[in-house]
Amino acid sequence: MPRPAHAPVRPPEDDLLRWAALGCLLAPAVLLWRGVPFLTAAGVACGLAAVAAASRMLIRRSRRLAALPRPRSLDAGPHVSTPPPAPGASAPLPTRGRAPRGTP
Repeated sequence: MPRPAHAPVRPPEDDLLRWAALGCLLAPAVLLWRGVPFLTAAGVACGLAAVAAASRMLIRRSRRLAALPRPRSLDAGPHVSTPPPAPGASAPLPTRGRAPRGTP
C-alpha cells in the first residue's frame, strides 16, 4: 500500500531496530519454551539487548556524521607531501599506479 504524501518519512534503520527488539523478546521466549533455565534466558535477553542498543547507537552516529558537511581538503583527494631533495641529488620521477616491471 503506498504511503500518503503527508506521512513523515521514517529512517530505514527504524525497521531494523524493530526487528532487533523482536529478536530480543522472541529468543528468550523460545529458550524458555525449550526448557532452558530462566537465568540463562534472561542472560541471552540482556546480551541481545546490549547488541541491539550498541547497533542503534552506531547507526545513529553514522547517520549524524554522514549529514555533516565535509571539509574541502577531503574532497580534493589525498595529497602526499614529500620533503625536497637534498642539494645535488636527483629528484625521483613521479609514478602513477604500479611500478614498472623489473623494479623491486
